[in-house]
Amino acid sequence: MQWYGWRIPVVLAALLVGLSFFFAVQWLYNRYNYQEPLSRVLEADGAVQTFSIEKQDGVFIIAVRLKDTVDLGETYRRLKKSIQGVLGRHPFTLELKDNRDQELKKAFYYSQFALYEAQIRGNYREMVRYIEDRAASVGVEAVISLDDENIYVHMKHRDRHLYAVIPRRAALKPEAAGV
Repeated sequence: MQWYGWRIPVVLAALLVGLSFFFAVQWLYNRYNYQEPLSRVLEADGAVQTFSIEKQDGVFIIAVRLKDTVDLGETYRRLKKSIQGVLGRHPFTLELKDNRDQELKKAFYYSQFALYEAQIRGNYREMVRYIEDRAASVGVEAVISLDDENIYVHMKHRDRHLYAVIPRRAALKPEAAGV
């Protein structure tokens, strides 16, 4: 079978081989340049219990389940720095997985009002006091810390944990949030 002098089966076979080679090289590049080094970094971190690495639309999504961590802010910053060391300028998202129960969900739900109010008004001491009191009223222990980028909320109820990282960037730079 020919089309304008081209043998269609040969053209299709060459196209198939070329695409297979392209995808194989891409898979090897991602595996040995990013996924293997990321796995080594995350396995070496003592705070990481389990993790998964995916790539969607050019963005690495790294989901991490933490052990019972003492300082969520410090752990998050250390993990982010380690991941940036491997990925460089490649975009990524660090997701913290937890095992929240109904009491933790309820305590966090009522904490969000104080969290977002504090970002606008800057009354962080009131926020911390409110969240700790509100959490204690339902039997939950809450630890809140913050830095220039995020507010870190770690709530604990029996053997269950809730980890939340709320970006402060939108509050600090309203033009970045589209306000």
